[in-house]
Amino acid sequence: MNFKRTNQRTRKSYYQIFILIELLILISLYYFNLHWAILLFVTPIILVDTWSNARCVKRQKRHVIEINISDKEIKCVFSTKEISIIPIEKSLFSIREEKFDRDKTEIEIRQKTMWKSKLIGRLHIDNWNQVFDIKKALLTYSVSQIKYRPEGYWSKYGVFTADVVITTAALTLAEVADGEQEIQTEHLTLEIL
Repeated sequence: MNFKRTNQRTRKSYYQIFILIELLILISLYYFNLHWAILLFVTPIILVDTWSNARCVKRQKRHVIEINISDKEIKCVFSTKEISIIPIEKSLFSIREEKFDRDKTEIEIRQKTMWKSKLIGRLHIDNWNQVFDIKKALLTYSVSQIKYRPEGYWSKYGVFTADVVITTAALTLAEVADGEQEIQTEHLTLEIL
């Protein structure tokens, strides 16, 4: 079964705009000379998100334009004219299905590796008229369906990262407060003497 992408629009400019906004925010934070504790807290968050969006831009440059599913293999043709062939027994797919919102549906084609799976490409509904036909074809050929993982760092690891960042920020601010309290105590002691 052969499926072709209906248009070549990508979300490349969407991610590039986010990168530009994040870099402008970071520059403005340093320009306005905020407290170092705030900069220490915010800078890693913005840099990680910028890095994640840059990875998404790179993926958008090499997008799937055609998929061919047979009983032996799945062949993905990319916009860069590369072809990726995955044996059916090493193929996986995941789907994000949003009822009542067809624009957010997409399929990921993945390849099994020793411990994890490798992303081959994403098929977005706004670029494919037959995403649900593709899903049906993949299930017909017994391709395993796995849990969907959203694109971008914060979508995947946001909760864990937020916990680490909040804990680090709390410890940093506690140390800053203790340091300032010691300085005030020393200052009061010197005034008394």
